[in-house]
Amino acid sequence: MAEDFVGARVRSWRLKRGVSQRTLAGLAGISQGYVSQIEAGLKEIDKRSTLIRLADALQVSVADLTGQPYAPGDATHARALAFVPAIRAALISLVYLDLADAPARPMEELADHTRRLMAARQACDYAEAAGLIAPLLLDLGAAAYSPASTHRPDGLRLLTLATYHASFLLKYLGFVDLPLAAAERCSDAARELGAPEFIGLSDYARLHHLPPESRGVGRKLAAAATERLAHESSPEALQTYGMLHLTCAWTDALADRPGDAQTHLGEAAAVAARLGGDPADGGFAELQFGPTNIAQWRVSLELETGSPGRAVELARAVDPKQILSRSRRTQFHIEHGAALAATRRADGEALTQFITAERIAPQRVRLSPIVRDNVGVLLRRARANAGVDHLRELAARVGVA
Repeated sequence: MAEDFVGARVRSWRLKRGVSQRTLAGLAGISQGYVSQIEAGLKEIDKRSTLIRLADALQVSVADLTGQPYAPGDATHARALAFVPAIRAALISLVYLDLADAPARPMEELADHTRRLMAARQACDYAEAAGLIAPLLLDLGAAAYSPASTHRPDGLRLLTLATYHASFLLKYLGFVDLPLAAAERCSDAARELGAPEFIGLSDYARLHHLPPESRGVGRKLAAAATERLAHESSPEALQTYGMLHLTCAWTDALADRPGDAQTHLGEAAAVAARLGGDPADGGFAELQFGPTNIAQWRVSLELETGSPGRAVELARAVDPKQILSRSRRTQFHIEHGAALAATRRADGEALTQFITAERIAPQRVRLSPIVRDNVGVLLRRARANAGVDHLRELAARVGVA
């Protein structure tokens, strides 16, 4: 496992392609010294866009470099993965409408199971959430699409929510194509339903599950999705509209357009002010849109645009207790830790952030390529007096030692 890290995969693919570090650096638009440090595991890949450029230069996918999806690291992870074949089959059944004439369970029970799925996903209980998905999709598909169904609107609404949350669960389990397949089924249901906020929600899912290699398409789709909601005024539509502006900011950051990203952040902030602050209950579809969420996105964007020091500064101004979702709170600590590690002046603080994240949501942290890459780098940089025992323990748990 010690050699199973992103830099080692970069080196392996570079040698398979028969190119030098210097050539790879030129193709990826980074320095040869940086490539050398990445391959040696002494420097993390600082930005998502850098990882994408390395994958492009090596003619591989980002997943080829991250190694996802990971082999089961513990019984909980193995249990979650055991449900994936059934989820895949259910998604295919939705494509071809290979569904029963009616759901096997009453709609009240299906609504309750949809809420359970949403709660388990937000709590990062991936094994619990994964076990709910396949039978739920099949029953909701029957309610939504069967000609004899008397529950079509409710079926479509719940199916949109279920496929939305299923798509993000599959993403965090490390799959690439399945999240997009779930997002496409989300889009099908939302467009059949016709409600703008649900269509926007499905657009948000599709944008976040496009392959990293399709970033150019993502910018265009994000702009179009945002424009479709520009004149809607319901709270649900406004929350979705705000999240789409944040997504536009992210796609602009990946495209090295920081000015445009800041413009979208400003638009999102204006929407949050119009809504009156953070939602008390997670908001529409558990989007969590509000000022605290925007502050968290600002940290992500500063990190992606190559300003880890500024990201740390912004992170320290955020109160994690205000982040209601365990999933988003975990992500905040992960990105705070990544920003600290990128400064190369606060490895101990970075470790503290990663351990804090793990205490909140062990499944999420142990499956995070950001954590794996950073913890491996911290371990290889560690000195005898730098808390190396705790670092080795965490490295073992996330599978990099």
